[in-house]
Amino acid sequence: MAGFHLRPAQPDDAPALIDLMHQSREAVMPGFPCLHSAEADQAFFAHMIQSQDVTVGLSEDSQLAGFMALEPGWINQLYLHPDFFRQGLGARLMAKAKAAHDQLELWAFQHNAPARRFYQSQGFRLAELTDGSGNEEGLPDLRLIWQRTT
Repeated sequence: MAGFHLRPAQPDDAPALIDLMHQSREAVMPGFPCLHSAEADQAFFAHMIQSQDVTVGLSEDSQLAGFMALEPGWINQLYLHPDFFRQGLGARLMAKAKAAHDQLELWAFQHNAPARRFYQSQGFRLAELTDGSGNEEGLPDLRLIWQRTT
């Protein structure tokens, strides 16, 4: 199991986070639709870093390995670089989120089987299935919930 260092995201991380997101999506969902321009992605990520709790995971040799964006009760983004799948970083990021919240929700695409397996292993349960008409990609998705047990 690799060791990872977690730190808050900085504004200058945005381009690398965008690239990581695209690589991660392509690895698990080849042909994922690219809906936004580079400028729109940059503006979105700059805003996300300023307005949400964004944590970056770095490998032992300081490579960007993944990131997670949180708002109270919600995981809005969780992406790992394909080179770091199944090495414990997702669990580390999830543990950080769980430590700060009694309940977490998130959306994932139904056909993203690796994400679904990971979230299930982390104790998330299915709350809702959709046909994708409510997301900009138009892809069927699902809402998952985790609750702390006492």
